[in-house]
Formats: sequence, C-alpha cells, structure tokens
Amino acid sequence: MAAPFSWLRPDPAGIYIAPADCWIDPARPVDTALITHGHADHARGGHGRTITTPATLAIMAVRYGTGAGVVPVEYGESLNLAGGVRVTFVPAGHVLGSAQILLEHAGEHVIVTGDYKRRPDPTCAPFVVTPCDLFITEATSGLPVFRHPPIEDEIARLLAVREANPGRCVLVGAYALGKAQRVIAELRRGGWTGPVWLHGAMERMCRLYE
Repeated sequence: MAAPFSWLRPDPAGIYIAPADCWIDPARPVDTALITHGHADHARGGHGRTITTPATLAIMAVRYGTGAGVVPVEYGESLNLAGGVRVTFVPAGHVLGSAQILLEHAGEHVIVTGDYKRRPDPTCAPFVVTPCDLFITEATSGLPVFRHPPIEDEIARLLAVREANPGRCVLVGAYALGKAQRVIAELRRGGWTGPVWLHGAMERMCRLYE
C-alpha cells in the first residue's frame, strides 16, 4: 500500500501531482499547470496547458500571455485529470479569480491554498472553508506578530487625512493586481466620491477588474 499522499511531491519548481503528470503554480513552463491566482510568484506564461479560473486566465493573458492551451474552470466545478485525480477550484478570497485547489485521489483530499485571506474583500469571491485531509498553505503573514487592523478603520484614517489637507493629495502605494483595486473599492464604500488618480501601469488591470 502506498504511503499517505505519496502521489504529491514538493519540488523547487512547484507541487508535482504524479498520477496526473501536472504541477500546481510551477516556477517554470511545464506541459500542464494548475494555477491558484495571477500574481507573478504563482503564475507564469509558457505552459502547454493552463488550468485555472476564467478570471485568472484573463489576468494571465494581460500580464504574461497563456497560449492556446487554456482550460477555464469555474468555482465549484470539478475536472477529472489523468491517473484518477479529481480537481476542484474553490474561492481563496485573495484577489480576483484566486482559488484554493482541492485535489482528490486514492481516497485522500488535499487543499493547496495558494495565497488567501479570510477577511471580506469587495473585489473578489470570499474564502470558502473546505474539509480536507491535508492542508498545504501559504503563511506569508502567519506569525502571531502580524495583526492587520480592520480595513474600515484604515480607510477612515485615510479619508480623515484627506479632509484635513484639502489642498494636497494623499499618495497610497498599492500592488497593481488586487491591492490597488481593493483600496479603490474600499474608498468608494467609505464614502469617497471624488477622483482617484492612478499610475498608468495600473490602468489595464483596473479595466480588467471592471
């Protein structure tokens, strides 16, 4: 009898799913890639076949190019891969299109989260808790020292500074994919109706979000 989860193999290039001969978020071009989301440390172009959510495919097309071999998978939709591996994409709540990947094989259930967050974000589908036997997670901000304040409080502080300085601008640094769009959405939700000026490099991604 095979050892538990022996069909998965960690590798410097990504997580290899041996029975299906495919990879999750590979760091180099491969024949078949399952992609959790569009950030550059998880998504790259050049794969023979790219399997991910439609929104992530759209993001990848804008940022890296994906080629002709694309397979869109909606949230909650399952796909049967070679070797008896079943894959389902589940919302991760990180950025538009981001997904946890549920793998089912040999009676075992594995979740590979990619990046995720559990706080509400108006720009993407919320994180969905999914039962599994093995949970493979990102932990960028996993240490107890990280205590992010509520977004509503931060937006209120930002708007208070803007109101106190009507003749000046407030500059906010935000990553071009996911973070900038969330800041804009939260500003609108917080009551800001004036213009939001963007660096030109953010325009294409904001249009895609729209």
